[in-house]
Amino acid sequence: MSLLPNRFTSRVRFLTSSVVVLLVGMTMLFYFASQRYQVLFQQSELAHDVMLAYQDVSNLVLGKLNRMSAAVSSGSVDDQSVYFTDAIELRQTLSRIERLTRAEAALSGAGEPLPGVERFGEIERIAEEIIAASIRMRSALEAGRRSEAADEVARMRTDAVAGRLTVLIDSAVDAERTLAEQADAVASRLGRRIRIGLSIAILTVLGLGIVATRLISRSLNHAVDTLRTTALEYASGNFDFRTDDLYDAEFAELGDAFDRLGEQLGRRRDTERRSKAELESLVAERTQGLRETNEQLAQSDRVRRQLLADISHELRTPLTVIHGEAEMALRGQTKTSEEYKDSLNRIREQAMHTNRLVDDLLFVSRVEEGQTRLQTRSVAITGLLKGICSDFAIEAGKKQVRVIESYDDDFVVVSGDHDRLRQVFTILIDNALRYTEAGGSIWVSLERQDEGVEIRVRDNGMGISKEDAKQVFTRFYRGANAMSSTQGTGLGLPVAKAIVEAHRGRIYIDGEIGEGAVAVVWLPAEDSIRAIA
Repeated sequence: MSLLPNRFTSRVRFLTSSVVVLLVGMTMLFYFASQRYQVLFQQSELAHDVMLAYQDVSNLVLGKLNRMSAAVSSGSVDDQSVYFTDAIELRQTLSRIERLTRAEAALSGAGEPLPGVERFGEIERIAEEIIAASIRMRSALEAGRRSEAADEVARMRTDAVAGRLTVLIDSAVDAERTLAEQADAVASRLGRRIRIGLSIAILTVLGLGIVATRLISRSLNHAVDTLRTTALEYASGNFDFRTDDLYDAEFAELGDAFDRLGEQLGRRRDTERRSKAELESLVAERTQGLRETNEQLAQSDRVRRQLLADISHELRTPLTVIHGEAEMALRGQTKTSEEYKDSLNRIREQAMHTNRLVDDLLFVSRVEEGQTRLQTRSVAITGLLKGICSDFAIEAGKKQVRVIESYDDDFVVVSGDHDRLRQVFTILIDNALRYTEAGGSIWVSLERQDEGVEIRVRDNGMGISKEDAKQVFTRFYRGANAMSSTQGTGLGLPVAKAIVEAHRGRIYIDGEIGEGAVAVVWLPAEDSIRAIA
């Protein structure tokens, strides 16, 4: 091997080391300069904050004196809370000034408060004197001593108090402005030095880079031409081409990498040909799956449109009633309070009905989206069923329908939302009562199983067809018997199903036309918990 590559390597390393040293020096210089610049910037900010705080003190004092004058002129203090509020604000602003001046002293590195501490102390004393005078003025006005209150205000507005405070605040603001201007001036000089140093460093790096580029370019030309030829051969599909004439040590490894790349590309080409056939088969299979998915999406879209139509229909009726009742109440001659109350009660009933409908729809939607909100606790399910049956006793008696209860475990417990579970069995018993004629019976039973509990609500009413039993849990679906015999939205059973599934349970309806129907609910039970209903 010739000496050219060794000389080339030595020169490049020397230039690289020089650039690294220069960059490290520049980095350290800029780091310390930026730290100093940050301190100056903070000093300037603190000075501006102190100036603003002093201006706030001046405005607060002026406002307080104006309110004192207004109170003396009117002879009374209208808003007592204002005098306490502005005093608190004034003291808070003075505390903020004290904190900021301490921060200025700490930032300056002096370790002691900056000049002007005595001036701040006098400002604080005068402010407290004005606050005390406002308290005495208010007390004098409340006691009816208006002249004494006027004397307090006049004394506060003298040059010895208000005038002295104004002079002190102006002096403090001027001092802080001087500090801010000094910090800004030093920061400006530092910025100019940084810009000059940066320019020199950039020019130096550029010069070294140009020299290094000229040294590298001569060796790169041959290597780039060889590698370009290799790439073109690979692009044309000739993966057997090799880079044997890369003799410089700096690029020999790169040539070997290209050679290995050619071998890998050749093997990969053969693999891709085999994969192509497999991919075509997979695409055909996925295409069929997409067709089936599109059909399902089309069916879901049809269900969604029907759902929106049903919702619009169900909401239109109560809204129409509300609108009609409101027009009847507003139209014609003046009505009695009882007539207005009747209209408002009907409007309230329709609004409550609409609210329940929307709440049920939201709950079903949240269950379908996996965002169920349940207030879970231990629920004595037998006691819950007994309470619901007791609630329906009067209505069942009016229809001459018996409610027969049977529980094989009075202390079985499930983990769930008490109110939602009550809603489920209320819906089931209410449906059974609707479809059971006079003289009929409803059986409510509970049976404990190994891992859960099964509740059945059975009636001997008009029954349900097998087709309707499959569709009853569809929102707003109402079978032929339901539409001809009872009123309802067709949303009760879907809500019941959503609640049961949210409790990790199961529900289904079965029956025969003319032989009654049975609703079966299975819920997981707690193993080691017992509760008294």
